[in-house]
Amino acid sequence: MVVPIGRVATTRAAQPLPNPLPGLAESKYAVQFFPGQLVMFAGAPNAGKTTLALIMAIRMGVKTLYISADSDEATMAARAASAVTQEPYLYVRDVQAHGAFDDLYGDAVSSLPIRFAFEPTEPSSEDVANAIHAYIEVWGEPPQLVIVDNLMNLETADNNEWQGMRRGVKDMHWLGRKIKACIWLLHHTSEQDDRWITSAPPRNAIQGKVSQLPEMIITLGNNQGELFLAVVKNRHGPSDPHAENPIRMIMDFSRNRLWDEPMMREVGSD
Repeated sequence: MVVPIGRVATTRAAQPLPNPLPGLAESKYAVQFFPGQLVMFAGAPNAGKTTLALIMAIRMGVKTLYISADSDEATMAARAASAVTQEPYLYVRDVQAHGAFDDLYGDAVSSLPIRFAFEPTEPSSEDVANAIHAYIEVWGEPPQLVIVDNLMNLETADNNEWQGMRRGVKDMHWLGRKIKACIWLLHHTSEQDDRWITSAPPRNAIQGKVSQLPEMIITLGNNQGELFLAVVKNRHGPSDPHAENPIRMIMDFSRNRLWDEPMMREVGSD
């Protein structure tokens, strides 16, 4: 359907979502997240992608659907409770084991505008679309943010793994445009270079050659809680495709706390 440009400029897709990380937004890359945008967060396994995405979603405070094919319900609930209360993650897991989670953390977690989908563990693009439709039926409108964790878990009909991933990216790009939601797609990078652990991987380290469609790609390196985020693709501003100037942040994974440079402000603090 053809629409006037003035109408396009006033839709919800023209308004950026709340800024979750000042270290990215106030950098020269001026990172913003928009409805209808496909964003990829990529890093090696255990780089901290899931924890980072969850903390950012909590900070944004927008209506969010988290498709969690990579982590189970108890893990994500404990991470969310730890991030909100700042209590140690292992302590929260111990509370879960003793059956007291709802009493201690139920109110804090249920008040978050984040809804999770954990089944199936290898969702197809159709499953993701169905989860979005179910969200709309319950809440009366689409989510503003959809997190798909992660691309490697998406099931496709393609026999070739790389073709399947490219199909998954195309489907997520279409879904985001269709419902005017920002979609964060978590993905893996190669582990062939040890330097990417103490910095951030370049764009060419992303597995499956799937970097064409996302409007923004942020790669992540984790050196024992010292995080490096590189904006390796950015259609709305400068980018750093070779990850030569990553943004440094600090993550305390034991309490799901995050600080960003250069002012070292704690994410979530006043």
